[in-house]
Amino acid sequence: MKKITKLTCFIGLKLLVFSVVGCAVLLLLNVFGVMQPQAQSWYLLLLIIAAVLIQWAVLILVLHLRSDEEGTYCEMDAGTWSLTLLPIAALVFAFIVMYVSLHSTVSFFALDFTDFIITFAVFAAVFVFCYLLSYAYRLATNGKRDSGVRFGRKKRSEKEREQEILDAQEQEKEEKGDGIVFPDLLETDREFLHHPYTPSPSSQVTLRKLCDGFNMYLESKGMFYKIDTLRSFVAGLACSHFLILEGLSGTGKTSLPKYFAEYIGCNICFTSVQASWKDRGDILGYYNDFTAKFRETPFLRALYRANYETDEINLMVLDEMNLSRVEYYFADFLSVLELDTKNWKIELMPVSTGGVLPEKLEECSVRIPQNVWFIGTANKDDSTFTITDKVYDRAIVIDFSSRSESVTSSRNLPTLHIGQNKLCSLFEEAWLTPSYALSREMRDRFATVTQFVLDAFDVNFGNRILNQIVRFVPVYVACGGTAAKALDIMFSRKILRKLEGRFEDGLKGNLVKLEKLILSEFDKADFSDTLQTIARLKRKLL
Repeated sequence: MKKITKLTCFIGLKLLVFSVVGCAVLLLLNVFGVMQPQAQSWYLLLLIIAAVLIQWAVLILVLHLRSDEEGTYCEMDAGTWSLTLLPIAALVFAFIVMYVSLHSTVSFFALDFTDFIITFAVFAAVFVFCYLLSYAYRLATNGKRDSGVRFGRKKRSEKEREQEILDAQEQEKEEKGDGIVFPDLLETDREFLHHPYTPSPSSQVTLRKLCDGFNMYLESKGMFYKIDTLRSFVAGLACSHFLILEGLSGTGKTSLPKYFAEYIGCNICFTSVQASWKDRGDILGYYNDFTAKFRETPFLRALYRANYETDEINLMVLDEMNLSRVEYYFADFLSVLELDTKNWKIELMPVSTGGVLPEKLEECSVRIPQNVWFIGTANKDDSTFTITDKVYDRAIVIDFSSRSESVTSSRNLPTLHIGQNKLCSLFEEAWLTPSYALSREMRDRFATVTQFVLDAFDVNFGNRILNQIVRFVPVYVACGGTAAKALDIMFSRKILRKLEGRFEDGLKGNLVKLEKLILSEFDKADFSDTLQTIARLKRKLL
């Protein structure tokens, strides 16, 4: 029922009750002999009451037809108001005609005018008293209330009407609950609905120029890294969507993705890992049963936004990720990234929870698009947890044990813009270039070293690491490095790292044999990282 119709019916009902009370008072006065109204006075009073009720019914109908959809505004001009008075006018006209045309001695019309005036005055007094009593009660309980119904001849503007509808909806949401579980994600939907994403053109650049230009850009910012580290970072993006930047505090682990995002013009989201994190709810958020809302984190909002900006590279940085156990809060991501890309999605809450869901959620699950890379920074100190093999095997590990000195002049360099499609095309080009791939000779020499590790240390690695090596080497070479150096980096960080924490008999002797084997198969400069790792392991065995 419209607001204006409901209000008018309520007022009419009150008037009917007041009328009944007035008649009841007159009847009591008649019973107790205080006053004796004529029967004609009663007839006329009841006729007036009936006419007023008919008049009110007509008014309700007219207001209902002339009001807007919500019943908060009624267009009532002079002509419309006149139409509502037709029942009363017809009654008065009929009464006058009948009274004049008939003889006054007719019993029904033999009315004592003074008696009727007294009777009507008593009735009106009771009626007014009831109304004043009702008004006083309303003031005492609720105060003055605006009916919200407006009359006029001019229609509201569309803007005013829309605003009133929005206000009413907001009020209803506050009272009944809006059913919106993800308010921030829905706001993202509205943003891209009004401003659809349009990819920007990518700069024309090769992987080598990308690494060299990035190196000079870093030095212009006062940051100095080994060129091998930068090449490893770019090649790591090619073979895994999960990278770990590991080293001592203050070696520039967090700064590297920050400046890389600046240089290529991509999105980046920093999340500081807390020691109390135990599950995915700490990183993605959780559903609050009390408020019926999902607690959305900046990480979730950035991940969801990446589903709209399909050509933008998104770096999700987990700063100090080993302050808590990675396999606890990041377990779902580790599992999902092993699946086919079409199954890269993580459930946020049960589907049965219901509510209004954002456009890009698939059955209450957020999708991880291919333009997202997860980068974790890990410190090596007593305040952190040891990263397990499960995590290491799924990630590309970049060591930050040392820093380089400047080799170029410090100057401000222009930035680039590289989209996800452009970056992936550069990776594809490197993989398809035969000169960048491992030669048969290099494969055989590397197989000799890995076979010795298997026999001497009982250390093996599966297809996952082999696939990473096959994808890492060509991109590293395309970035300006050598295949031997790429093998050195992957061998020291993916295979030789598995010897950490082992102290069994004969380990040192086998390390010496491994060192000699490597020097016989590869150049010392090419396998410098592996030789340094072997030297560090031997020192721990003293």
